[in-house]
Amino acid sequence: MQIIFDSLVRSSEIALLAVGLTMVYSVLRFPNFSHVEFAPLGAYLALFGTVSIGLPLWFSAILAVIVAGLAGIATDRIVFAKLRDRSPIMLMIAAFAAGLVIRQILRMFWGPSPKSYPTGLMEPLHILGGTVTPIQVVIILAALACLAIFHGLLTYTKLGIAMRAAADNANLAQASGIHTERVIRWVWFIGSAFAGLGGIFLGLDTQIAPMMGFGIIIPVFCAAILGGIGSPYGAILGAVIIGFAENVGLAINFSWLYSALGVANDGFVFMPSSYKPAIPFAFLILILLLRPQGLVGRRSK
Repeated sequence: MQIIFDSLVRSSEIALLAVGLTMVYSVLRFPNFSHVEFAPLGAYLALFGTVSIGLPLWFSAILAVIVAGLAGIATDRIVFAKLRDRSPIMLMIAAFAAGLVIRQILRMFWGPSPKSYPTGLMEPLHILGGTVTPIQVVIILAALACLAIFHGLLTYTKLGIAMRAAADNANLAQASGIHTERVIRWVWFIGSAFAGLGGIFLGLDTQIAPMMGFGIIIPVFCAAILGGIGSPYGAILGAVIIGFAENVGLAINFSWLYSALGVANDGFVFMPSSYKPAIPFAFLILILLLRPQGLVGRRSK
């Protein structure tokens, strides 16, 4: 149960960022490496509202998510809108540069040292042999609620239909009367807001640091590619797989393997936690070899 709780928390954090990443890719067709930097932006903005202004944490988090979404639109208007007709390689390099600028701005205002939200000590909840904090319960439930709302947006609203049409064929969507630039702005807002919310959840679960976006870039991209880049539902599935793979991989006792190879051991051989980033890569390589389009992606023709 402890592994399940830890995996659900990790999956919730990764899913919010992976969905936003794959949304931008589905419409603009380039890997937006600056996307993960909106996670620490949202986290620091929520911290600023709570500590410096004195707002309640929940209200500060809502404002931070909105501002992170607006920052995503501003980044698109300032950088990527002027490069729409350029090659994906140039857009990718611009995304690297934009992410680096955001990271250094955060470092300039808040410094390099990690910071924490003033949540205080909380008594953990003991459920079926596992331990989970109230904050972690909120993270899981809030992520599920946001993803459910996003599903409703994609399925039952005109904006969702326009987003799916633009993702399928932007030129045909525009010829059909859909304002694609307006759709792109909404895609940036929702994707960046999700990233900001994911950053707040990461900060609540661990700490806030300017490098936290760069630190999670591997599992986020692995989740998006694993599920099928361009598919929001695939990104959610990929995040769940990555979240469980990381925690289950660290909990496996490999003493049987050592014994089979004739290597002496004390009966407890676990993977070092420093190897944790390698687990998403291993799954990614396996999926790319067996199913290059991802778990729910469509094979290109």
